[in-house]
Parts: sequence; C-alpha cells; structure tokens
Amino acid sequence: MHPTEARAETGTPTEPAWRSVELSFLAAAETADLSENWAWKARDAGLLHAPCGAEDVIALRVYALVVQFPWPGQRRGRNVSQKLELWQTVVVEMAREAVFDPRTTVDTVLWVEPGGGTLVTSPGDRAAHELDRLTGRTAVRLPVGLWVAQLPDAIRAATSKPRRPGRRPAA
Repeated sequence: MHPTEARAETGTPTEPAWRSVELSFLAAAETADLSENWAWKARDAGLLHAPCGAEDVIALRVYALVVQFPWPGQRRGRNVSQKLELWQTVVVEMAREAVFDPRTTVDTVLWVEPGGGTLVTSPGDRAAHELDRLTGRTAVRLPVGLWVAQLPDAIRAATSKPRRPGRRPAA
C-alpha cells in the first residue's frame, strides 16, 4: 500500500483527496517549500503546467535541485542561464512518476548521477545499488519517498493559508 493511502472500512485502499488536488504555481511552490520563482522557471522549461497536481510538487522540488548540480569535471558559469539537459528532465519525470507508483514507500530514494538517475524502493535495494553501481562515483540521494509521505500535510498547509492581501482568488 502506498505510504499515504487510507483504507476504507471494507479494507480496500481509498483514493486520498490530496492526489486529485489542483494547485496554482504559487501553491505548488509553497507546498514544495520553494520560492514561486522556481515554479515559473519549471513552467518555462516545460516541466509544469497549470493547474499543478501533487506529482508536480515533487517534480518541482527535484527540478530546483538538479538544475543547480555542478558535477565534478563539468564547467558551468554561475551567472549563465543553463538549458535543461535531457538527463535532468528524465530525473524530474522519474520523481513525478514515483508519487503515484504503488511501490513507493518512505524508504524510496532517487539516486541522481551524472547523466541520469535510479529510483530504488527499499533499504535492501538501496544498499545493493550503492555497492553495485555507486562505488567511486559521484551521486546525490534524494528522499522522494519521504517527500511523498509528507505531501498530504504539506498540501493541506499550503492550501489552507489565507491569501495575501490584494490577491483575488482565481476564477
């Protein structure tokens, strides 16, 4: 069972309300604990479309991290606008898909490596991946399973905040 699912009285999983939520770019950014600027950058890169869903929150969080990675041996100017690379798009989509993947648990991690990533869903798989594939390599571990487990509370908090003065609700 997915880490955020509830069971009905019949014992079958029910569809949690947070899975079908529709968020503005601002609410998605707040839920991801990021500046709204990141949502606009992700939209401009073609990774976010309004309205945003729960999966977009995780995608946004991963996007904000991977676009900033300077891998060893890779030269990047800090003030130069960087074009989104294919491996970054793939990693963001892997994280997005993990949100509704029934194999996702709080132990699920996304290993981001130069050129791609690997999603592992259990501590045993994570240890095997570290030993088999990561020895002597640079990689970053993103706890996407934990982030998914935190989504219901984060969405509830972001959507229950009072609107900023002067802003009108979207029609």
